[in-house]
Amino acid sequence: MKKCIGILFTMAVVALAACSPSRLFVEHDYSYEGHFKNYESFNFLECEFVDSTLLCSDIQDAIRHQMEARGYRVSNRNPNLLISYNIFRSDLRFRGYQQPVIKDWVVREDDDATYKRIDYNLDEGTLMISLIDAESYQVIWKGYASKMMRNQNFKNNYFKGIVRSIFDQYPLMASAR
Repeated sequence: MKKCIGILFTMAVVALAACSPSRLFVEHDYSYEGHFKNYESFNFLECEFVDSTLLCSDIQDAIRHQMEARGYRVSNRNPNLLISYNIFRSDLRFRGYQQPVIKDWVVREDDDATYKRIDYNLDEGTLMISLIDAESYQVIWKGYASKMMRNQNFKNNYFKGIVRSIFDQYPLMASAR
């Protein structure tokens, strides 16, 4: 009897795992043109979600929290970084890059470092956050999370966890001038 219960329990666990939504896919890439040692302030570009200002507010609050936790400050006058974010509502083919770990690259700033192109097929509901150098208007870092819309429960700071997962890929701290 115990053996039967053990087998049924194992089968139930396997069945539940097969039915659960796929894990969040999180990745990032960055530009070797970024002056990561010089950034200390940020501000947001205009939110482009026509259908939900609450969504903009939730995502912006989560990003602000992550940036401030890294020592960056919000600045309305001449920020070093501009932040853009978007949720892609359909599947997306996206070109990313395999690169040295960003923290290691910032220390060495190796001019001989190379990019290895990787093409991704990202699912609908991909959140992409871009850090833009305010002086050059170049995207210097991009983090993205796919498969986030598989869970339609946006309660209890849903985006806070997703944004944190994206910013786990950005271990840099603001410069201290």
